[in-house]
Amino acid sequence: MVAMRSNFVRGVTRLLAGHNSPATGGSFPLTSARGAALPFIGNSSALPTLQVAFQSSTRTPNNKTERMPVTDSTVPEYSPSLGEINIEDAFFKPQVVIFDKDGTLVCFHTMWNSWCEELANRMRSETKKDMDDNVYKLMGYDKVAKKVRMGMLAEKTHPYIKEKVVEMLETQGFSNWEAKKVVSKTWRDTPNDMQIKMTGNLRSLFLRLKEREIKIAICTSDSREGTEEFLERLHLTDLVDIVVCGDDPESKSKPDPHNARYICDKLNISLSEAIMVGDTPADTIMGQSANLGLTIGVLTGVGTEADLTHADVIVDDVTQVVDLITPSEGKTRQWHSVQVTARGLYKIAERSFILNKQISAQA
Repeated sequence: MVAMRSNFVRGVTRLLAGHNSPATGGSFPLTSARGAALPFIGNSSALPTLQVAFQSSTRTPNNKTERMPVTDSTVPEYSPSLGEINIEDAFFKPQVVIFDKDGTLVCFHTMWNSWCEELANRMRSETKKDMDDNVYKLMGYDKVAKKVRMGMLAEKTHPYIKEKVVEMLETQGFSNWEAKKVVSKTWRDTPNDMQIKMTGNLRSLFLRLKEREIKIAICTSDSREGTEEFLERLHLTDLVDIVVCGDDPESKSKPDPHNARYICDKLNISLSEAIMVGDTPADTIMGQSANLGLTIGVLTGVGTEADLTHADVIVDDVTQVVDLITPSEGKTRQWHSVQVTARGLYKIAERSFILNKQISAQA
């Protein structure tokens, strides 16, 4: 049991870390960045998660280094092999990272709050009828909190949402023809004044991936028009290898695995060598359904930890995603925490076992 547990954690460390070392917790204790034992978290009804600590290449606010001794005396007694983990000996490098856009690369609320209100205003003006509450409920928009909740706008494509708006208008007494006319006159794919708030230094992060010869894909439910404007304004177009948008002819609405498989096929990359990164169940379920190598949930969008149980790993933001797979050498590192779900632990352990077998066979 000791050997199995230590090898299991070693697999977690190696797969997630790059030159880093993993982090976050629940199914059994590990040591934190400060050396203290991490307690069990969550409850029996929740999907078990493991807390694992890893280092990023970012500097601490006071420009000091914080390091976790791998031979600390606080390593759990039942797993002495943890003290022998070589955090430089990581081996998982994907060939492509597939990013969702809104909520993952940019703040969802900053971009789409105003869009919801603008749509309701245009529909009120066109129909001479106040249907603001109907529009907001359909979109999942909380006007009081100024936040988009989990729902239609967060997870579905624009063509799909437009169909649902037509159906909503029909329930308000409009004929199908009248409803389609209203949508045609009032719908806009992007806000009038698109506000973009990045969840990280995207160009810097993308450059780190390109330096490691890792391809970059974007798979979004947003329109082609809005996505291309986003890429151009943030000067990212030259760094992205492929983009699939919600209104593309070949696109299928998430969580259908088609888009992830389509991206890998076009890039001639095995599904097992791809990582999916997103902020909603639509993203994480798509990654799992497509049998991608790893599915990572981020907490910068509308999804909470409870929403992202289909992810293998849950992190705070895309910066931590890139830190996991492209650690920078020779720079001061800072500790982060990630959560590894039960599904993620199994995939990581399985991959660790397979690769260790291959390495042994070559020795």
